[in-house]
Amino acid sequence: MSRRSVRRFKSQQLSPEHMRQILEAGLWAPSAGGRQSAIMLVCQDAEANEGMGRINRKIFGGALKPGAHIVNEKQISIAEDDSLLSAFYGAPTVITIFAPEGHRWGINDCTVIAQNLMLAAWSLGIGSVHVTRAEDTFATEQGQALMKRAGIGPEYVARCSVCLGYPDGETGEGKPRRANRIFMVE
Repeated sequence: MSRRSVRRFKSQQLSPEHMRQILEAGLWAPSAGGRQSAIMLVCQDAEANEGMGRINRKIFGGALKPGAHIVNEKQISIAEDDSLLSAFYGAPTVITIFAPEGHRWGINDCTVIAQNLMLAAWSLGIGSVHVTRAEDTFATEQGQALMKRAGIGPEYVARCSVCLGYPDGETGEGKPRRANRIFMVE
């Protein structure tokens, strides 16, 4: 319940032991039919992450109308501030999760992995933010080149990314939970 999305990261890279624990949590995420077909691309190349984050930001477009929606005043998002040029927020590690093209539950499998990664990271004092638009980001020439560099074939489609790093500054408080979101049938 204390986990928050982090959008300001220290430049310090994650320790190998923390990285191992986070990735292990991702590997143990449930998958449709137990297929375990989703894969993770771990990128700790600052230049590549900055480039891909800028592409992702461009795909998102401009910030929303001022005051329309504040996600977190202490961790401003690209939805609120056009001066943020990367949707990866300078994170030292970005994990992009891919599923086989045409896999009916691929998006679900990838987002379950993302949640496991983020919860494991938070338990170790590491911040994270879930970023969408991965499919469009990796469909670009730069994205295809990064996939090739990592050895990921064209039969895989990027579904989401998780930015990881040690938080820089306060993460803010959680918003009060909205009422009337649970419906029961007994």
